[in-house]
Amino acid sequence: MSKKRILSLVLAMAMTVSLFAGCGGSSSSSAAAEGDSSAAADGSSTAAASGETIKIGYVSDLTGTSRLWGTAGRDGALLAVEDVNAAGGVLDGQMIELIASDGKGEPADSVNAYRSMVENDGIVASIGTNFSNCNIAMAPVAEQLQVPIIGTATSNSLVTMDEEGNLRPYSFRMCFLDSFQGTALGLKAAQLGFKKGAMIRTIDDTYSMEVGQYIMDTFVEQGGEIVASETVNVSDTDFRAQLTNIAAANPDVLFIPCTYNNVALIAKQAKEMGINCVYMGTDSWDSAELAELAGGALEGSYYVSRIGFNSPEAKEFGERYQSVYNVDLEAECLFGYSGVMWVVDAIERAGSAEPSAIRDALENTDTFSSLIGTLVQDPATHNPSMDVAVFQCTDGVFNYVETMSANDIQAAIPEVTAEA
Repeated sequence: MSKKRILSLVLAMAMTVSLFAGCGGSSSSSAAAEGDSSAAADGSSTAAASGETIKIGYVSDLTGTSRLWGTAGRDGALLAVEDVNAAGGVLDGQMIELIASDGKGEPADSVNAYRSMVENDGIVASIGTNFSNCNIAMAPVAEQLQVPIIGTATSNSLVTMDEEGNLRPYSFRMCFLDSFQGTALGLKAAQLGFKKGAMIRTIDDTYSMEVGQYIMDTFVEQGGEIVASETVNVSDTDFRAQLTNIAAANPDVLFIPCTYNNVALIAKQAKEMGINCVYMGTDSWDSAELAELAGGALEGSYYVSRIGFNSPEAKEFGERYQSVYNVDLEAECLFGYSGVMWVVDAIERAGSAEPSAIRDALENTDTFSSLIGTLVQDPATHNPSMDVAVFQCTDGVFNYVETMSANDIQAAIPEVTAEA
């Protein structure tokens, strides 16, 4: 089947298939959903019967504290597999199969999960994780095994480039960088008129440290002042010591680029201590559970992230996803779906499912349009640029407010003043 035909069929199915397609998606994901650390899921009975599937991997946290993201990405990927196979497969009829493995949100476990899928399952490419520190650890292993990995929300610069600025040839990503979203948040804070900012970063999380530095530097360049900067550990649950110092500085805005479960705890404790400034964060806030976990403490707060379900295509896919899995929407499902489709696109353009050919096709992607928006990639860095969406919490729900232009953000990215 030609590339043009498969992509047109898949797009049509993704946007219009509802409960009928959902039945197949639900059953195909059952093995992975039961909590196995590694599970294969075909997209159709045809794929299972042929035994000649092209295997695509998926690594994320499927059982740990961030399993909402991991399972959403996996289940979105399963729907993509279903659509591709129903449209006739790839390379004139080969079916594809998803191998999902639990990296537990930890670097060592993610490396082991990826290595096992390559060496034992024969995957040709892998999607995930959504944690920068996991993909940074996976990158040299991917180069050794020569099977490409595609991070989802992995925004740290070291995911695709090493410390010396050398390209990690088998590592890709589907999101903007920390520098990009950090700049966007700093710009937005200045646009809202804030003058005194405070920061809480997670010291043992490379993502939090780097994106936080770009937030602070951009805010200062736009005329703001950082009046307090504190760090916490990812395992902390009591943040009152840091919040006491922040309260004394009396900020207008508190930046919290931490994982959403920590954000909820920080915000609740801050409110209890009488810190009534506006809170702002990055895509680590992007969870349907955050506002509820915070118990009202984040009312009026903002975060920046991807466009999410606010395009017509993504909104329709979200309705389909919910009809299949009967769960709250998590944006990671868009990444899982889009990741499979990018690999399929690369296979069709390469005319081959060999990992090295897929790698070359991924690198030479000009633009790729998908449920996460249009990805414009720099082949020299494997870094895409995309527009950034702004969300605000009103009446206990985070709602889309506006889109910030990729060009405007890129022009404002500062040179960071300190090591992240």
